[in-house]
Amino acid sequence: MKTYDAVVVGARCGGSVVAGKLAREGWNVLLVDKARFPSDTVSTHAMFANTLARFDALGILERLYDRHQIPRLFPRWRILEHELSGSYTAVGGYTYGISVRRIALDSVLVDWAIDGGVKTSFGERVQGLIGSGADGDPLRGVILEGGEEIHAPWVIGADGRASTVASLLNLEKTKPMTGEMAYLFAYWRGLPQEEVSSIDVNYSQQALMHNPGEDGIDLLSVGGPPEITRGSTADREKAYAARLHAFPESFDAGHLDKAERISDLIVVPETMMRGFFRRATGPGWVLVGDAGHFKHPGTAQGISDAVEQAIYVADAMAGDDPELEGFHEWRQERSSGHYEWSFIYGSWPVLGMAEPFLSGLAADSEARQDWLDTFTRIKGPSDVTTPERLGKWLSG
Repeated sequence: MKTYDAVVVGARCGGSVVAGKLAREGWNVLLVDKARFPSDTVSTHAMFANTLARFDALGILERLYDRHQIPRLFPRWRILEHELSGSYTAVGGYTYGISVRRIALDSVLVDWAIDGGVKTSFGERVQGLIGSGADGDPLRGVILEGGEEIHAPWVIGADGRASTVASLLNLEKTKPMTGEMAYLFAYWRGLPQEEVSSIDVNYSQQALMHNPGEDGIDLLSVGGPPEITRGSTADREKAYAARLHAFPESFDAGHLDKAERISDLIVVPETMMRGFFRRATGPGWVLVGDAGHFKHPGTAQGISDAVEQAIYVADAMAGDDPELEGFHEWRQERSSGHYEWSFIYGSWPVLGMAEPFLSGLAADSEARQDWLDTFTRIKGPSDVTTPERLGKWLSG
């Protein structure tokens, strides 16, 4: 039997950060993941100015830049022919974002955790919990699929929206929301490099997202109705190609002839866009990141939320809130408005309403900056959609 101060299940953004921070506070931490790293996972890949500032302070950003060439990315949206672009209000000196494949990012995070003293157990699943996690019977560890028992007074579930820890705790999903869009994406090499992360949406329920990533590898993702992820492989390839060619004003599909697609087509059906909340913490356990709260990926807040929650949990556990009594309320307050906003953002524009809203937003520089700053959490959705602005835009 092995004993630790905490066992963290899931070694990606939330798990590696919370484990690494606790280890640097002197905790004996085991980081468990069914994957072996480097390892990929479906992701938006996007990190905004606030997360860059966090990674800079933790010493993670320097490691990323030591290993990879990563371009700065400034946002540009063209939605129903209305353009919104600019830079973020500075957070820790950063006014831009970056996009990094998870096979690269998560490897850096795992190594950062290990260098901080974290022990690891990779390539083996958690199959059971020790204790029920209820009042009077707190969690006291996990059981790996090989039968080994790992004892710890804290189990931190950072294992994604399909969390094994949450499932074994029989935690209910609350406040469900569903998305409309499905996505197809692939990685490319050899496209012209620009410092722009772009999103285009047209009147035909077609969307194109272009994120230049690390080491000259670009993410090209398309969105559409659920049907684009169904049918045969040939059907999906056809749907992907059609949307890559649907936005000539912002993406020259001719560049694809000189580029190389370096991955299979990755399919993300609309069934993966189902949002929820789970209870945040209980006796001997806590959920971090998508394990506890999943929002629509349209606003690309998954990495940011996981990192922010991991930092909060580690600081509280090692500081003045060792029982995490304030975490649930903090998480609820931080997600307020943004959860619903993500699903509005991840839905097709409602014709007749979207045009005047977007026109007003594009013409109002202060509102446009507020829009940009919702992505770094400097502003909230209600700061953008004030009654005065909506009244002006929708009545004109």
